[in-house]
Parts: sequence; structure tokens; C-alpha cells
Amino acid sequence: MLVQICVALLTTGLLVASACYAESPPEQRWWAAGNVVITLGMAMSSVQALPLVLNAIVCYGVIAFGLGLALRGLRVYCAETLSWTSIVIMAGVALAFAAYFTLVVPSLRARLCFSGFYFAILNWICALAVARHGNWRVTGITVGGFTLLGLALFLRGVHMLLHNENDSSLVIALSALIVPLAQICIAFGLILMVMWRYAERLRRLSTLDALTGALNRAGLEIQGKRVGLRALRGGRSLAVIMIDVDCFKVINDTYGHPVGDEVLRHLARLVKLELRPHDLLARFGGEEFVLVLDGVSLDTALNVAERLRARIEHERVELEKLSVRYTASMGVACSDQHDYDLIRLISAGDAAMYQAKRAGRNRIVAG
Repeated sequence: MLVQICVALLTTGLLVASACYAESPPEQRWWAAGNVVITLGMAMSSVQALPLVLNAIVCYGVIAFGLGLALRGLRVYCAETLSWTSIVIMAGVALAFAAYFTLVVPSLRARLCFSGFYFAILNWICALAVARHGNWRVTGITVGGFTLLGLALFLRGVHMLLHNENDSSLVIALSALIVPLAQICIAFGLILMVMWRYAERLRRLSTLDALTGALNRAGLEIQGKRVGLRALRGGRSLAVIMIDVDCFKVINDTYGHPVGDEVLRHLARLVKLELRPHDLLARFGGEEFVLVLDGVSLDTALNVAERLRARIEHERVELEKLSVRYTASMGVACSDQHDYDLIRLISAGDAAMYQAKRAGRNRIVAG
């Protein structure tokens, strides 16, 4: 028990330290709080000098409450929630059974059996909450830790059910080894989950345009190559639509840059309505966007561009008391004429788009 408490203190300190900064995610704070409470409960159960109510009853409720907090953090990580009522019920069940086997029908053996089975179930519920999230490369260590910890507690409960509580055996020895190892796996697994989420956030920030939410040029280069290779291997056409807001400098000079920014956001939202899941939208620079369409011929791409052009022409951008109309010129290029090289397609679409501007704006030209 002393080893388990020391390991619990170590892992708790690790989680608390990782959660003690201003922008730590809420789930990390729940995990840290849960581990602090669990460690407190374990310490209470091991100090024989404490009153019986604390040493044999309250400590089980405290541990269950801490597991409830940890489970809440896991649910938050998975974009779900766990009500305080559920957490209180989890702690209340532990308190009720511990009180029954301490005050009504005193039996250390029954109390230990119950705690082993009950805490095993709670740990398996935690494992299930993470497993449902998927992405085993990230959550595998955490799921394994909770599963292993639950298994060790369950086997300890079975052993106590079949043998005297003072009996020492291989099961008890193994559980004494497995429980600390599982706690370490859980702590490092939780930190790995948060690190992965931050890495994903950084990756998105490095490939997305902050203003419009479309891909930036770096994101277009990475994902555009994948789409091009996929279309080439599948023998499908690849089309590019270059979109440029007409007279954008006039909009900025007349209404101000906040309105210009809203025009770009509005345009991105309209284009996204035409996107299929595997199509790409990127802000190529300034007021210029590029739309990459997999499996689309030149004629179909021209039809898509025309729908977009008409939609943009009839929409209004509303910002405070202002109502602004704008139009866009577009150039369309397809791999049927320019091969699958994305840079060549973009160049051809860009040249066609400038032809559309020279021809009077608010129109489409095929390159």
C-alpha cells in the first residue's frame, strides 16, 4: 500500500504540474483534481490511527469521488460531459457499501471484496470512455492502464472472496506490482493525449488561414499534392477554380478593413457550401482563393463556378449598419488540358481569372 501511495503521489504531482498553467485544457485540470482526491482517499485508508469512520468508510467514498472527477475529465476530452449527480452517486454507492460492511455487518473481507470489484468497474468505465474516442495510437496507453488497473483490482477482489484476507499469494504480489505500473501508464497516457491534441492544434494553425478558416498556401501544398495523386491514380479529372474578389481595394478604402475582412470570411463561407468532403479550399493570397475539385471535368467545374459567381453576386455582407454587395472573377483549369501538376493548374487558372477581370469582372473564363 505504501508503494501504491508513493506512486499515486508521483503521478498526481506530474498531472498537477502539467495542469498548473493558464491555458491548460479543462480535462487536464479534472484529471489532476481527481488524482489528488484519489491519493487522499488512499492515504486515509492506510492510516490506522484515524477514526474508523474515516479509515474504513469515508476513504472509499473519497476514492470513488476522485475516479468520478477523472471520468469527467475523460468525457470532456471526448467532447462529452458527466453530471455532478452521477459523480455523487458513484461516491454514494462506495460510501453505502463501506458503511454497511463496517457498521451493520462488520466484515473486512467483504469490504475489500466490494472495493476491488467496484473500483475495477469504475476503472473499466474510464477505459471505455477513452476507447470510444478512437485513435488508439494516442489513447492506447491510457486505455491499457485503466484496463490493467481494473483487472488487478478485480483479481484482488476475487482472491479476497475465495481466501482469508491475511493470506498472501501470487495474486496479491502481482496486484501490488501491477497497480503502480497501471497508475504510471494512466498518468503518462493522459499527458500524451493532451500533447497530441496540442500538436494537432498547432498543425491546424500552421496550415489554416486564421481569418477565413480555409487552408493557407502551406496547407494547400501539402493536401493539394495528396488530392492530385489520388485523382491521378484513380484516373479522374482534377479541376482548379481561382476566385478573386473584384475591386477589393475599393471596398477596403470605402468601408474600412473590418468590412473587407468580413467580405473574405463571407466568400469563404459561400464557397464551403459547394464543397464536398474531399474538395479543398485555400486562401492563396490577399483576396484570392483557390478551389481544388477531385473527379470534376472542365464543364462541371465551369458549372460549379457559375453557381458560385451567381450566389456571390446576389448575396449581401451585413456588418453593423452596413450592407455591402461584391462580385468575384473566376478562372477555371482542368487536368484534361494541363496535366495533374497542381502548380501548373493554379497558374493556368490564375491566368484565366485575370482574363476574366480584363473582360469586365464578375465572370468566368476557362484556361
